[in-house]
Amino acid sequence: MTDPELIEGILRRDRNAFQYLVNQYQKPVIKTACYFVGSMEDAEDLSQEIFLEIIRSINSFKNNSSLSTWIYRITINKSLNMARKQQRHGIMLRVESLFGHRQGQKEGFSHEPSTCLSDLDEKEKRKLLHEAIGRLPENQRIAFVLCKFDDQSYKQIAEIMKIGLPAVESLIHRARLNLQKYLTPQFSEYKTS
Repeated sequence: MTDPELIEGILRRDRNAFQYLVNQYQKPVIKTACYFVGSMEDAEDLSQEIFLEIIRSINSFKNNSSLSTWIYRITINKSLNMARKQQRHGIMLRVESLFGHRQGQKEGFSHEPSTCLSDLDEKEKRKLLHEAIGRLPENQRIAFVLCKFDDQSYKQIAEIMKIGLPAVESLIHRARLNLQKYLTPQFSEYKTS
């Protein structure tokens, strides 16, 4: 099914078009959302909202870009909104912990990463990487995730973010530098003496 056929099918509320949309874009939408919201479960839940938004707003699609670019924009916007909500919730949890343990919270539990990280397993390393990516400025994070985890070309990223190619190159370069700055102290094998 071509993009125009898919758009027309969605506008007609055709079940086959809805099914094709989900089959075609579910994995990339969930994958992208996961890098912004931090968990597969949250990304899967969010994907439902994303597909509803796509269906609701398909008549506003202007054909200025490809359908997939438009879907990535919606995915990123929804994911960033959810990540901001999660961040506000995390701040509230830290504030509550200043005033004592919350009901049901284990004694001595800390939200801070361990400082003894020389023998981390892969899951812990991925968690640290995700946290470091989360610390990046928003535009750097978007460009980096699209490039490294969604395998988008710089040209596609420029279209999705509505910026020029040099800006994409700069954002990805700065993201790498910032990630290096954030992660180097965590891994003793990369520390410089």
